[in-house]
Amino acid sequence: MTGIPTGRNGAGGASAPAGSRLLRALYWLVQWTWGLPQNLLGGILAAGLLIARPEFAHDLRFFHGALVVRWPLRSSMALGIFIFFGQTGHPDADAILVHEYGHTIQSCILGPLYLPVIGLPSLIWAWWPSLRRDRAAGKRNYFTFYTEKWANRCGERVTHESAPVR
Repeated sequence: MTGIPTGRNGAGGASAPAGSRLLRALYWLVQWTWGLPQNLLGGILAAGLLIARPEFAHDLRFFHGALVVRWPLRSSMALGIFIFFGQTGHPDADAILVHEYGHTIQSCILGPLYLPVIGLPSLIWAWWPSLRRDRAAGKRNYFTFYTEKWANRCGERVTHESAPVR
């Protein structure tokens, strides 16, 4: 195992109550209809990653209906139902997973607007060099940006687990 979390309360497991199974089925239906663009991108990325790195297939996990895929970067991101998780072994791995799951909920809410409203701004916020320097220097908190703050709230509300604050 590489340390991909499954959640503190084990809610990511397969033996969920009937009500949870129904909610997960609805979650997938909404994701693959209303959230189709980001799910197609996520599916293509996941397939390419698993073809290039077949050993990552052993680490696939479900978390509240989302598919957690290990990837080689030290960051994480979500595209539809796909959570690409690179923070294995991170002390806040469980909280980061809750945060990324929050992005999957944003996908359900925004549908085809997710990529321009959340995806692109979040990517810029995470990778823009001057913003990265400011965060590294403690001048900015990553989770104060609207996309990230909202993802934390969504993830916490659905999973009843804590998302990161810093």
